[in-house]
Amino acid sequence: MLTGKVSKMSDNMIKIGDYIVIQKQNFKKLHKYNKPNSTITVGRDSINLNGIEGCRYFSTFKMISKSNKKAREYTVELTDEVVNLKDEIEIKLSGSDNRNIVDDGLSQKLTAAEIEDLKNDANRASDIIESLITNSNTFHNKTEFSQEKYLKKKEKKYFEYLQILKPNLRTIAEIMYKLEPGKVQNLRIDTLSQIITTVNIYCEGNHLLYDSGSNGLVAAALLSSIGQNTNGRLVHMHPGNMSQKQALLAMNFPEEQLKRCISVNVYSALRQFYQGCDTNSNENIKEIPITESNQLKRKLVENDNEPRRKIAKPDEEVSEPVIDELKENSNKGDPKIPKWHFDNIYAAQILEKKLDSLVITCKEDPQNIFLELVNFIKPGRPFVIYYNVSEPLQNLYLALKSQSNVAALKLTSNWMRNYQVLPERTRPDVIMNGASGYLLSGYVLK
Repeated sequence: MLTGKVSKMSDNMIKIGDYIVIQKQNFKKLHKYNKPNSTITVGRDSINLNGIEGCRYFSTFKMISKSNKKAREYTVELTDEVVNLKDEIEIKLSGSDNRNIVDDGLSQKLTAAEIEDLKNDANRASDIIESLITNSNTFHNKTEFSQEKYLKKKEKKYFEYLQILKPNLRTIAEIMYKLEPGKVQNLRIDTLSQIITTVNIYCEGNHLLYDSGSNGLVAAALLSSIGQNTNGRLVHMHPGNMSQKQALLAMNFPEEQLKRCISVNVYSALRQFYQGCDTNSNENIKEIPITESNQLKRKLVENDNEPRRKIAKPDEEVSEPVIDELKENSNKGDPKIPKWHFDNIYAAQILEKKLDSLVITCKEDPQNIFLELVNFIKPGRPFVIYYNVSEPLQNLYLALKSQSNVAALKLTSNWMRNYQVLPERTRPDVIMNGASGYLLSGYVLK
């Protein structure tokens, strides 16, 4: 019990090598905390993160200027509370309307040079803003709403606190979508939740994902739903040499959970499944020593001219320990067999037994991909295909309608609108992106 408590406490501490989320007001940034003295840029501020290691997640830090505030270089210091400008600045007077206020640029008595000196000399943001208010001819004539708006604008400029958050799926999805939606195929958090719900991800199942452009976001969502210390596995297929894994790694999954996501090139994995071999030469494969306890090794050294369709029969199941043994033996030999070779073998073994769901998020036309991968899904299991625009999914919908191997086909699109909720000014957000792609879902019959 004590070991479990220590583990949970360490999970809530900021450690070297973890991904962290840095939040300054409404701005959030994902950062890989590789070294104690690392520096991050937030807006125009350069912030040294020395001192955050060992602190709890969701701790608040005050930005301390290194030399002068003109250089915009800061260190951080742990603090217990964030000081609100409205609490520090006491406003006694406000006007009834703004009709007599003229924006002629002459309302501020301080010059630009004096304001710059004030920034360098003042220790607190409230001191700067209080001086600006005192030397303004028009501030006290503004309405209470206009004064609050002015303070928010200045607080955003001079805000001196940041918070270190623990990454979770929602935060990562929001950061990536807000930063550049095209890099995650315009995949919004509500559409991502629909994908997870539609394919009924559960902890003991084997699930198949083909992903060619979501930056690892869909893989992170599926693996998160499978959970820790379970028997569930995710076969993550991708078209290139390396899979996109930023969001997957940013979740800081434990090694045990991350190991159950098998990332393989789709062509190599299918070649391994159908032919029992991949792009490794036979000479490299024959370097693996043969033992009676390992049926798979015998398969790898059999005659290449002999026709082989699949890597193992049902009674020759390949387990993770066997794969690990293969890796150890290959490390002793020369030349060394790459890791993806063993991943292909393991993925092909899982495909042999068929899987419980299929998810496709791709940039290319999904029809041929679906028709190939649907053969590995058990009857009665769900599938979902995500695409940026509707036309390819409409064509696939019509093609599948004429076949008898799928049922309950449904083409849907999510539409979500954010609202600003404030006293007496609740309204929809003016600037927003309503697009979040389309989903084609259904069930495999046979």
